[in-house]
Parts: sequence; C-alpha cells; structure tokens
Amino acid sequence: MNETQILGIGISAWLTIIAIITGPILAVQIQKFLDGLNEKKARKDQVFKDLMSTRAAALTYQHVVALNLVGLEFQGKKYTAVVNAWKTYLDHLGSFPKDDEAMAKVWVDKKNDLLSDLLYEMGNSLGFNFDKVHIKKAGYLPKAYADQEEEQNFIRRSLVEVFLEKKAIPLNIVSFPVDQEIMETQKQLQKSMVECYQGGKPFLVKIVQEKAEQ
Repeated sequence: MNETQILGIGISAWLTIIAIITGPILAVQIQKFLDGLNEKKARKDQVFKDLMSTRAAALTYQHVVALNLVGLEFQGKKYTAVVNAWKTYLDHLGSFPKDDEAMAKVWVDKKNDLLSDLLYEMGNSLGFNFDKVHIKKAGYLPKAYADQEEEQNFIRRSLVEVFLEKKAIPLNIVSFPVDQEIMETQKQLQKSMVECYQGGKPFLVKIVQEKAEQ
C-alpha cells in the first residue's frame, strides 16, 4: 500500500468521522429551519383565514387584529403586492366621509373592492385559488348581525351627539305616578275653599284664649 492509498484512506475515514459527528447536528438545524418556515407559513395562513372569514363583518375584533398583522407577517419581496394592497386599503379606511350619506355609500363600495384586492393578493401568495368576484360576493353575514351592527352604530353616534350637546334626548311623558287618596283630599279641599270664597259656606274659626301668666 503506497502513501497515496494510505492518505486516501485517512481522508475517507476523517470524512466519515466528521459526517457521523456533524450529521445529527446538521439534521437538527435543518429541521429547525424547516419548522420555522412552516410556522411562518401557518401564521400567514391564519391571518388570511381570519380576514376571509370576517370579510363581511369588518368591525369585528378578529378582523381588526388580523388586518393589523398583515404588515408584520407578510414581509419580503415575494409579498410586495400584498403589502401594497394592504397599505392602499388602510389609507382608504382612514378617509371615511362625514355628514355625507351619498359619499359614504361610494366609500363603502370602494372599501369592499379594496378588501377583495387585498384578500386576492394574500391568497395568491399563499397558494389559494380564489378570484376577486368569489371573495367579494361569497362572504356571508346574517341579516340579524347586520341589523345589530347598524343599530349599535346608530346608538353610538346618537350618544356622541347628546354628549356634545348637538342633540337632546326626546322624552314622551305619558303619565305621572298618582296617589288616589291624596288626589281626593285635594279635590275636597279645593271644593270647600271655592264654596267659602263664593259665600255659600262660612269659614269655621276657632278662637283659643291663652291663659294669662300670673
């Protein structure tokens, strides 16, 4: 066996030893890396699912929390379209027209379109196959929930106007609590006073003489 063969055997043995030592460590690190990627993907999926499931009820706490997590979870060049759609949607949410019902309806329609755009970009980046029409039209919100939300908004706005002294609370007084016995006594007293003043009945006067001091 020449020197080259001996050196070759030595290098092979060393590589085997190194592989034996580093193999488990490397495998663990690779597994941790893969777990991290899966965890990040799971968080993105959850944000997307939360927004999708509440897209017809944008005022719910779950929807607002998920919306605020978009910028945190969707980072990197791969998600540029998602972040841009998210920023556009947030900018629109901050421009609600006040005291203009016609513009408010236009604002709501555009809000729904921008939310659909955001959900489409999010779904596309995560491998979900949804079109914008499906996202916009397939959301379900029971009428009772919609009525409840509208009533709560009306109550909130009305209370704000009351506290700002822009509106008064309307009162409709139907009746006062009455003590029937007191009412009868007052009627009798009033009748007696009228008869006395009209001369039909004398005033009864009782004179009490105080005892003189001795």
